[in-house]
Amino acid sequence: MDMDDREDRQGRLYYFRVPDNWTKEEKLDFLSENDLKTVEWRRLRPNRKHTWLVSETEAEFESHIPIGSKEAKRARNEQVETIFKTYCPGANSSRDAWVYDYDYNSLIRRTKQLIEDYNSHVDKYKRQDPRPNIDDFVNYKTVKWSRDLKLDLKRGNYAKHSLDKIKISCYRPFTKKLLFADYILNDRIGQQLYFFPKYEQNETKNRLICVAGIGNRKEFGCLVTDSIASYDLAFEKSQCFPFYTYDADGDNRQENITDWALARFRDHYGDPSISKWDIFYYVYALLHHPRYRERYAADLKRQLPRIPLAPDFGAFSQAGETLAGLHLDYERAEPYELDWRVTRKPISYRVDKMLPQNKRKSEAGYTVYDGLKVNGSLTLEGIPERAFAYRLGNRSALDWVVDQYRVKTDKRSGIVHNPNGWSDDERYIVDLVERVVGVSLRTVDILDELAKIPVLEAAR
Repeated sequence: MDMDDREDRQGRLYYFRVPDNWTKEEKLDFLSENDLKTVEWRRLRPNRKHTWLVSETEAEFESHIPIGSKEAKRARNEQVETIFKTYCPGANSSRDAWVYDYDYNSLIRRTKQLIEDYNSHVDKYKRQDPRPNIDDFVNYKTVKWSRDLKLDLKRGNYAKHSLDKIKISCYRPFTKKLLFADYILNDRIGQQLYFFPKYEQNETKNRLICVAGIGNRKEFGCLVTDSIASYDLAFEKSQCFPFYTYDADGDNRQENITDWALARFRDHYGDPSISKWDIFYYVYALLHHPRYRERYAADLKRQLPRIPLAPDFGAFSQAGETLAGLHLDYERAEPYELDWRVTRKPISYRVDKMLPQNKRKSEAGYTVYDGLKVNGSLTLEGIPERAFAYRLGNRSALDWVVDQYRVKTDKRSGIVHNPNGWSDDERYIVDLVERVVGVSLRTVDILDELAKIPVLEAAR
């Protein structure tokens, strides 16, 4: 019995795709306005992985070099055929309100109290005979419990406070927070503490390329960082690829780009001068390329990125280094001068919640606005619409700043996070807005130039 005969007996599956950015109302309107018998349905056939919705570019995508793989991570042999030997997810705390903060002293006080509350549970649980059901035993008012924290409680694992555990984290795009990086109070940190070990009281420098993980429901994106990245950085299930790795004690620094990848790039381009840093920046630029993201949009939801060998390695590597510099040094970037409308003096720079002014939809379908009301004394005006074209996940870079730099109160715990405590510079947030607008505009310019450079060799 052939495939068609078998499907005739079991049924066939057909599919029609509407644009990803359609709202529920637009989809319902489509269904009501069209005769479904006349829709150009596409017949689906599963691939060898039993995936029904197979992209037209799947075979082509899989012919490119894997950025990393689970098999490569497990392999002891260094000769794995991936670009990066290892990678790990972003830090997933399951209790962000407790273990992140803008303010150093607030984080110390809160985590000390959290550890006291958690350890008291451990003491009390050990004295129970017989041991009660863990869900009935724990107090949800003082501790936010997750499955992993309950397992630590059952095992009798105590948490310890140490100032060395406080790390700078890339919590969201262009938003730094302090993280209390403890293996008990955070559900998943993975290898990230090995990527940034503490050594002689100085954070060891490293760079990570963070990309959307498998199953990400938002737009694909990537961002470079030089600090611990969060799991929901800007897209879902972020996966982090470091340039360096270290042993647990912070020694034995090793380059994480494989020798196999270095040899492959040098051989393909006939250039023995290509370095691993060149490859790192090449990857970063290619993952930003508009045509790459458009062509492989469906594949990037199901797999980690695969990297084609573009015709012009040098152009990509140079663009990637420029992009990385912009995105890493955004706090020192050249600001884009906005128009300051002062309504009251003296000017206050405190931010409770910045309010976009004149919000509207752009032709590209995303929200833009002309200005930001910082507070009752200051409004920033003249934001170019083009700045919103630099997007990470479903938001622009500026949207992330507006969303994160506001006073937030966690509904469950009552914990308040105040971004005004991040810097001693009272103008930090206002200056950050202008800097991120500048970074966004320069990023869009670079992406426009990248779009002119082909990703794939021309067909012969």
